[in-house]
Amino acid sequence: MLKSYPARYPASSSPDAGTRVIRLTVNQEAVLQQQFNRWPRAPHTDDVVLLAAETGLSEADVEGWYAIRLAQWRKEQGLGGNTLGLH
Repeated sequence: MLKSYPARYPASSSPDAGTRVIRLTVNQEAVLQQQFNRWPRAPHTDDVVLLAAETGLSEADVEGWYAIRLAQWRKEQGLGGNTLGLH
């Protein structure tokens, strides 16, 4: 059985734009996390395209997941800074 994990990130740069929700299957989460474990920083555009194709997610969803995960990783490492991990 598939299980969904919600991830939230702003839909655009304006503060009143609302929040976008990404629903991931366990397999999608595993693929993204495996790649993140190999290289914990924002992926190159080509990597985003490949991850989107492999997971069946949109490129925006892959970038959004990475932004959230990178911010979480930075917090775990005590690095602070950019809370969404966007550059």
